Amino acid sequence: MFQEEKNHVIEVFEVEEEDLRQSLVDYLKYGKLPNDPGRRTDTRRRATHFIYYKHTLYRRSFEGIFLRCLSDDEKVRAMKEAQSGICGAHQSGPKQHFRINRMGYYWPTMVKDCIDYAKRCQACQFHVNLIHQPPEPLHPTVASWPFDA
Repeated sequence: MFQEEKNHVIEVFEVEEEDLRQSLVDYLKYGKLPNDPGRRTDTRRRATHFIYYKHTLYRRSFEGIFLRCLSDDEKVRAMKEAQSGICGAHQSGPKQHFRINRMGYYWPTMVKDCIDYAKRCQACQFHVNLIHQPPEPLHPTVASWPFDA
């Protein structure tokens, strides 16, 4: 007569993306490699450019300078500071990349992230290069002789 109601409970957990720095820290600090053979080779190969010192991961740059590896929220703060901070200059993505490198920071997708950040910056879009060419078609001229001006 009475139907029993069934309640379904679904739990949702946020899955954090695996931080690429963590496999390097595990390898440099403990000598532990990932279980996946592809990532194992990649971690061993990439670890030659990194050092782990005082709980911070650094990457050795081409010039021999140690650049601090940043997490996701730290890289957003670094881009914001380089773009519109006290000494910020609203520059294009590649120039912002070099500026952040000179500040001593590194993350693997730095160039792409800087270009995307500059595309979203309202001040950068307002002062973007203006096209001074009028929007009308070109009028070709026909030369009577070849190479005649």
